[in-house]
Amino acid sequence: MAFHQLFAHVFRADSKTTLRAVAFCFGLLGVANSSSATILIATDASWKVTASSPATGDWNSSATFDASAWQSATVLYNVPGYVAKGIWSSGGQYSTIETQMWARGIFNLAVLPLDAFVNNGFDDDGDVFVNGVQVVSDHNGFANNSFADITPYLVVGNNVIAFNVSDNYRVWGYNHSAWAQVDARFAAVPEPMSLALVGLGLGAMTLTRRRAKA
Repeated sequence: MAFHQLFAHVFRADSKTTLRAVAFCFGLLGVANSSSATILIATDASWKVTASSPATGDWNSSATFDASAWQSATVLYNVPGYVAKGIWSSGGQYSTIETQMWARGIFNLAVLPLDAFVNNGFDDDGDVFVNGVQVVSDHNGFANNSFADITPYLVVGNNVIAFNVSDNYRVWGYNHSAWAQVDARFAAVPEPMSLALVGLGLGAMTLTRRRAKA
């Protein structure tokens, strides 16, 4: 049934049919208003990294931290199943000198998500921070992946995700890398058709009340 036909049908109906139509309209709005998945940030060449320990402690919390002396990350590989890239400092994956790395990225939120998670992989050990809060601590001595719910630590505006990672080269040899990706779900904005259906429902309710008074 076309929208204009539905509109005419509702306004010719009795009050019971009208209320059913209203419920149907709001039900459609609920379907259209479901959540959607978004990648907020993922490691790539745009991330800033350094092989030297940062001079100040706000490297993992402040969006205005001066990282101008840091390098752009060196991309090593594509992470299977993710948009993220495995990264390291300019020394590369097999450097015998740059066996530690500090990395940071910034993403902006206009609204807070319903939920958000960080997925990451370190070879070998490391810690992940979101706006200065430590959300991952990986110190088991070998390469593995981790994930954490970071929803409570996000803010409207700029957000900082940062990590430090080290290669346990004394045991496993020189083969270091790291990656991270933040995924989130947002409430979808109602589509124009859904808004029109709500308007139809409200109009039908008004007409029903007028009939009742008459």
